[in-house]
Amino acid sequence: MHMSDLIEQFNQYFQIEHAISVNLEQVNEDKLPSDDSDIDKIIPPLFKLANEVNVLEQTALRPLRQLGDVADDLAQYLKLQSRKIDLILSHILATENEDETQLETVSFGGSGFVLQTNTRYTPNSFFRSKLFLADEAAAVFCFTQVVDSEPHQDGYKTRFIFSHIREQDQELMVRASLHTQAKVLKKKQSKKNIN
Repeated sequence: MHMSDLIEQFNQYFQIEHAISVNLEQVNEDKLPSDDSDIDKIIPPLFKLANEVNVLEQTALRPLRQLGDVADDLAQYLKLQSRKIDLILSHILATENEDETQLETVSFGGSGFVLQTNTRYTPNSFFRSKLFLADEAAAVFCFTQVVDSEPHQDGYKTRFIFSHIREQDQELMVRASLHTQAKVLKKKQSKKNIN
């Protein structure tokens, strides 16, 4: 794929400036999964579990919103139970976050993420990637491709695009970026109200 195509694909989704932990391990192109069923076979079970819990939570609370006031206490109770599960999952997922390959994003979104590092990454190279979404108590295992790596400040700013990712994990990345944006907007609004 040409760089212009990668840039266009990268720009299809909104990016939010926010730090999330990422682990990268370079892989040869011949080690990439051929399709979604292949990637499904190699995703660590813990990543699948965390994301299934996340999806279940989303679908379980949706019907309660339609019940109005009657369901408020029940919804609050279920949210607290869900929060307990999230805390446990976050702790367990942290064990998958390898210190020696841990980096933090400058921004992330539904198409990929941006890193600011001392290392210049080779455009078009591929990486096995683990992204840890602490706010969502979730993590994504996928493969990414370097779009470009340009000099920036004292290092390099590198854009990574999701080259091989399950659809539900890409949806999770979109949801996480929108949730993060909503939190940022709420903080700005509350600062305005204080002033």
